[in-house]
Parts: sequence; C-alpha cells; structure tokens
Amino acid sequence: MTATQRRAKPLPPDDRRREIVEAVVPLLLEKGSTLSTREIADAAGIAEGTVFSVFPDKVSVIVEAIKATVDPESTRGALARIPVNIPVEEQLEQAAGVLMERGERIGILVGVLRTMQTTEAEKLEGAHRYLKESHASMLCALAELFDRHPDQFKTTPARAAVVFWGLVFANAHFLMEDEDKLGAPAVVDIVLHGIASQDSESVA
Repeated sequence: MTATQRRAKPLPPDDRRREIVEAVVPLLLEKGSTLSTREIADAAGIAEGTVFSVFPDKVSVIVEAIKATVDPESTRGALARIPVNIPVEEQLEQAAGVLMERGERIGILVGVLRTMQTTEAEKLEGAHRYLKESHASMLCALAELFDRHPDQFKTTPARAAVVFWGLVFANAHFLMEDEDKLGAPAVVDIVLHGIASQDSESVA
C-alpha cells in the first residue's frame, strides 16, 4: 500500500464518490464486471477501505460508473454545438461520429450488465432504467438536430432520429463484425438517400 493510498486527501462524500467513479470508468470499459475493489482503489489512488466508506459494495460502484458513462448531457451538448451553417450532410456526419463513439461505450456496458450476477437486482434494474432514460434523451437531441431542416425530410424529426440512431447503434452490436460496420458517411448516405437504386422501379 502506498502512502497516497494510506492517506487519501480528505474529501466530502459526494466528491469522493465522483473521484472513484471517474477513475473506475476506463477500468470498467477494459475489464468489465470482473474488476476487483482493490483495482478500483488502485485506480483512484486510495485505500480499499476508502471505497467502502462511500459505497456499500462493488456493484454500487459499477452502477454509478455506468450511469456516469451513459449520462446524455455531454453528448447532447456536443450535438448542440454542431454548426448550423454547414451542409446538412456534414452536420449529420459529425453527429454520427459523436454517437458512434458513445455507442461503442454503451455496447460494452450493456455486455457488462449481462455478465453481472448479483442478488441486488434492484440496483441492476436501476442501471437498466437509466440506460433507457438516456436513450430517450438522445433521441430528443437528435430530433432537434433534424428539426433544423424540416423541409429537407419527408418524415418527422422524431422518426428521422429513430432511423438515424438505429443505424448508428447497430454498429455497437456485439455480433457486428468490424468489416461490416458502417462509417459516418455511409450512415448519412443511407438516411438521406436510402438503399434503393435510383433506376429501380417502385414495387406495387
């Protein structure tokens, strides 16, 4: 045990929890639920007992780390900062890039939740509920992006957001091979132009 771990700088409980969560997120994405409380403590540079002074158990740390990682506010902010004075294709490509990075993280975390075995089902259910709420928030942010150009789409901003998000999120599916994943330009092209040939006849 290092001196830093023996004598962690005193912090209010909320700040200590935030510090631990920030330290554990990269570890969680790398190792999943197999990480130990010792590894959590080492990542935060504190003693193992300090973890339990603000969290009742490892599951609680993991759930809070998942919540922090899928918190929609930073992504909503990134989408809102996409310039409105550039072509719609470029706006959507930037949005796809932001969401693809987020989707990869969420895909890993969903896998983590599936592997966790615990009797504390309520905590895990809370994490699943937070994922659903975050998903709904992201759809709203995307709808706002499409609503910048309502005349350019033949569907509602809300429906366009669902289609766009569906294509982006599919890239994070654990069965999707890397060579089959769509890049941001491909996602935007499909959303704006579809996959039918321009010379194809309509099917009755």
